[in-house]
Amino acid sequence: MSPAATEGADNTRDADEVIRECLDLDRPQSFFLYAGAGSGKTHSLVTAVSELKAREHKRLTFEGRQVAIITYTNAACEEIARRLEHDPLVVVSTIHSFSWRMIQGFNEDIREWLRIKLTEDIAELNDKLARARGDNKTSRANRASLESKTRRLAALGEVINFTYSPTGDNRGRQALNHAEVIQMAAAFIQRPPLLDVMADQHPVLLIDESQDTYGPLMDAFLSAQAQIPNRFCLGLLGDTMQRIYNDGKERLEDSIPGDWAVPEKPVNRRCPTRVVDLINVVRRAADDHQQTPRPDATRGAVRMFCTRQAAAGGFELEAQVALQMSVATGDPEWAAGASARKTLILEHKMAGRRLGFEGVFAPLYAAEHLRTSLLDGTLPVLRLFFDVLMPILEAANTSEFALMEAVRLRSPLLDAEHMKVAPNQFALLQQVDAACQTLCGLFVNNDPALADVVGVLAETGLLDIPDRLRAALIQGVTADEPPETADREALEVHAYRVVLGRRYSEMAAFAVYAKGLSPFDTHQGVKGLEFPRVMVILNDEEAGGFLFSYEKLLGVEPPSDNDLRNERAGKDNALSRTRRLLYVTCSRAEESLAIVVYTAQPEIARQRVIEAGWLTPEEVEII
Repeated sequence: MSPAATEGADNTRDADEVIRECLDLDRPQSFFLYAGAGSGKTHSLVTAVSELKAREHKRLTFEGRQVAIITYTNAACEEIARRLEHDPLVVVSTIHSFSWRMIQGFNEDIREWLRIKLTEDIAELNDKLARARGDNKTSRANRASLESKTRRLAALGEVINFTYSPTGDNRGRQALNHAEVIQMAAAFIQRPPLLDVMADQHPVLLIDESQDTYGPLMDAFLSAQAQIPNRFCLGLLGDTMQRIYNDGKERLEDSIPGDWAVPEKPVNRRCPTRVVDLINVVRRAADDHQQTPRPDATRGAVRMFCTRQAAAGGFELEAQVALQMSVATGDPEWAAGASARKTLILEHKMAGRRLGFEGVFAPLYAAEHLRTSLLDGTLPVLRLFFDVLMPILEAANTSEFALMEAVRLRSPLLDAEHMKVAPNQFALLQQVDAACQTLCGLFVNNDPALADVVGVLAETGLLDIPDRLRAALIQGVTADEPPETADREALEVHAYRVVLGRRYSEMAAFAVYAKGLSPFDTHQGVKGLEFPRVMVILNDEEAGGFLFSYEKLLGVEPPSDNDLRNERAGKDNALSRTRRLLYVTCSRAEESLAIVVYTAQPEIARQRVIEAGWLTPEEVEII
């Protein structure tokens, strides 16, 4: 084991110093940085890369190589790139973007991978159809999926270049979807020639939030590093306690080779001492990593409010809690309204139910292959509404000039090339004006159905409409359950047909929430963020599902036998998943924290958290 690995492993040296020594192009040392909540992980990453650039600027430039950084969200990419001053020697990307950049151009390898995958899928569908009992919704959906995959397999030979866009509408027989790109990258990067291409282009690869990286892809990175340890530095940054996505690699720490450096940042620089104490107790059941508050940290405050009241349509009880927090903490901002605090809920659909957009969110979320682009706002249908239509409608409320300017920037009818070939530009302008009047007329004292809005756009050609949304419009609105099929196109079109039956106001409410303007967010969506006042809502009944259970974690309900077996075996289960989410949410608080528990047995919840040492009797109140 190298000196850096030895000294990093026993925590006797500063983590940043260990990482600095690891980032040596001549003697690379891979590492796994344990960085708990609020420990300054991003600062360490930026500092280490900045120092590497300063040392090796000429060499990296001459050799045409770049340091690669992978992080989880586009927002995180932008923040890290900004801190590194957008230096071309560093490429910062999401895992999807990085994966595509690696496999792009390997068209024959992509074709062969798809040929094998499609052949396997077709065989599976044929088997299902052979066992189907009569003609029903499921068999029809499987037949449609079979026909779609068969057509795609037959057309593979005609594709010259495969395409993909991490943020765009991946359509056409040459286009790959999100899952395919990730799976192919996992298959390709651990073997030549892509193994050598990756190391030659990026002698250093740093993966932020590594615990949430797609498991098979993380295995591929570990395999690649093991094959060429003297040419390739793999740096993993993160905290296994903050793994919140189910496809992340379980027990990543157990897969770290013995010759890696394992520095740790034990100081929580974000939270007050009372919150650090709480998250340490919560974490103790999972591993031995504990944090200390920064030397000048304030005491802060934590309160839990347990209630058997049913959650209403809004946040009435939470408003009452906020008033009580204002008194308990002496902080008047708690009583200044929802925008002065951050309220964290378990599921987006909980926000949708309370804020009025569940009707448009739920059908889109039900189509699993749409979730990534749905949650990061890059789904083309959302971009049509959020980034194109809504600015036009907002401009219409300002002035005629503002409306036409907004349309000019967004409508294909006023595109410069389209205007050049128009036989009569004045008539074209009249056409656009009439389309605007028709569109705006829908909203006069009215909350139109989305089908009516999209119908006007399709009829007038005022805006470009994604193909599958257009197909949904043609097929008509439905309230049926989605078909039981793996055919992505069928599921997507069905989801849009359901959405088209909802009102525009629901899409507008979703836009406010999705753009971060809402004072509410999900447990998963705030990792890496911090807020002065945090309110965490624990409500299993409202969240639904089986992946998480605060009732079990709090001791109100006994864990299942399966949970206990998995817990003993070190496997993921409802208890471990929920514990990690609670750790993530509570550790967002910079000053004070309120935890609101909706439970059928508030007295037992109070008793259990006190017995567990999470809170004192004075800190838990029953409403």
